[in-house]
Amino acid sequence: MPRKRMTLPKKKEDIEKIVEEVEREHHHEHEHHHHHHHHEESDLEIAVKVLEDLVDSLSARARVLESRLDSHSIAIGTLYRVVAHLVEAIATDDEESKLNSIKNALQELDRLKNL
Repeated sequence: MPRKRMTLPKKKEDIEKIVEEVEREHHHEHEHHHHHHHHEESDLEIAVKVLEDLVDSLSARARVLESRLDSHSIAIGTLYRVVAHLVEAIATDDEESKLNSIKNALQELDRLKNL
């Protein structure tokens, strides 16, 4: 039987509510243990499935965070280049060089829109 994948809740209260429901279900199943023994999963199997779902959820969250980190790293690099161009503009006395540095800074800022 294929394993069901589920999205786990993010709030601790929601997780606790699910744990309580599972415990109630398990208690109910346990009462009828002698009638449905061959259909019932062991505590270990249930725990393994819950742990697999938690690992899947954590892996997905890690991928999202890695993606955000990459995006932020690119943005920070771009901002450093903007600052470098602005420092060039401030440091030069030549008006054409000053204007060129400011244009370069604006081009770098424009790249941030696409991130």
